[in-house]
Amino acid sequence: MQCRSFARAVATSGLRESEAQRGWDAAAGCPPRSEARRAARPVQNPDSMSLYRKYLRIAGLVVGIVSPAFAASLPAQGGGQARRAVAAPSSDAAPARESALEPARSMLRHLVGRWRVEIRFAGNFDGPPDASGTRVVAALFDDLRLQWTEELDSARTRSQGLLGFDSRSGRFYSSTVDSAGSGVEFLTGTLSTLEPLVTFIPIAPASGQKGTESFTWTMVDQDHFTWAPLDRGWRAVLTRER
Repeated sequence: MQCRSFARAVATSGLRESEAQRGWDAAAGCPPRSEARRAARPVQNPDSMSLYRKYLRIAGLVVGIVSPAFAASLPAQGGGQARRAVAAPSSDAAPARESALEPARSMLRHLVGRWRVEIRFAGNFDGPPDASGTRVVAALFDDLRLQWTEELDSARTRSQGLLGFDSRSGRFYSSTVDSAGSGVEFLTGTLSTLEPLVTFIPIAPASGQKGTESFTWTMVDQDHFTWAPLDRGWRAVLTRER
């Protein structure tokens, strides 16, 4: 009601619009519009803005310092242990390969020479050998690689192959080819840590065969060793010829 009365008074008195506006605001119990605009406008205090920027720079510096420290603390919280756990197999495998090198070298060195081969099938405990022959073993390049040839007495079958030790993998390897077949037999072997025994498993079967057997090679002493499949279907005893 006061505002409408004041408007009629302005219309009849001829007050300027600005003066009327100020009167209108006063009559309505409100501050003048110009003062309201100044109150609503954010205060641009140079000192407060400078202080705000300073706080931002300090916060950035703190973050830059804390982040590397936090990253460096991760190993202490288990990160380094996880990395070491992943790398542990390779670090443990190196001593295992080195520990197998000298025993493997000794076993291979004792194989060099001429050997009498006697083969007995399962059930033949002390009878004459079911087959016999001669094997000659010679070094190939070094004392970790050997080549051999074998010929049976009662047959024209001949065979030859390679036997060696890979110092990088810590495993033996063997390859065999004979005149009765058209394929090659590849084996890889693991040395026992308790005795001079190597267990060979097939890498790939010889061509034309259903599968290649696994074998054991045992050095009994410097003048005797055995070669037999794991199923014990037969066994070969080799004795050094003097």
